[in-house]
Amino acid sequence: MARLTEYNYDLCVEICDLVANGSHIIDALNSNDNYPSWSTFRRWKRDNDELQTLYTRSIQDKSEMVIFEINQTMNDLKNKTIDASQARVLIDTYKWLASKYYPKMFGDKLDLTSKDEKIENKDPLELLKEYVAINKQTNSGS
Repeated sequence: MARLTEYNYDLCVEICDLVANGSHIIDALNSNDNYPSWSTFRRWKRDNDELQTLYTRSIQDKSEMVIFEINQTMNDLKNKTIDASQARVLIDTYKWLASKYYPKMFGDKLDLTSKDEKIENKDPLELLKEYVAINKQTNSGS
């Protein structure tokens, strides 16, 4: 049976639910012959803003699933079903994944000063010249 090629939003919601629950998109697509192929899904995502938004949100939701996995790993460590070194590798990997899935929520760097605007980098020599000019103005007025 040939794979689906005609865009179907309801089917995409179903697929994105699988992704949000922790599946990789390719595994989700391969789990059902009624789902589109990976190449078809990619095309749909590029051509349909609603699917792009849905998929992005499902990846963000997947990051919450990764946090659940961290909690499960911590419980496994407490129950001594895995050792500390295994738990550390798993937790570090899960944290890295969560930061990639939803960087604004789980990323390492938060920009608290520029409100996502570009920060101008100045040459240290230029900063020194500005400082000297300000200092001259301040000292000449007294």
